[in-house]
Amino acid sequence: MGRSVRQGDIIELKDRKARALILSKDFFNETGLSVVCPVVEKADPDALHVLVGTNQFTGVAMCEQLKTLDLNKRYYRVVDRLSYSEIQQISDVVQSIFDYYPYSL
Repeated sequence: MGRSVRQGDIIELKDRKARALILSKDFFNETGLSVVCPVVEKADPDALHVLVGTNQFTGVAMCEQLKTLDLNKRYYRVVDRLSYSEIQQISDVVQSIFDYYPYSL
């Protein structure tokens, strides 16, 4: 286990050797729970797949695969962090999943 995570952190889950992006706000993350989306090396083009890049790696945030993780029960480490503009772009994509459109009924 590591320190409390912050929104925009990219973590590596030791048990699965997978990466995830922390989407939830810092006050929520302090509970030990965090809302994340997986970050994979490659994915098919899709409106909900967002290319992310840092000095360490490039990948694709899979915004349709949201999960809540109890980081108090998992071994992880923070491996990188996204810029504010990337966090904002991904948050907008996630929000689009839940936006109410009155004519969809």
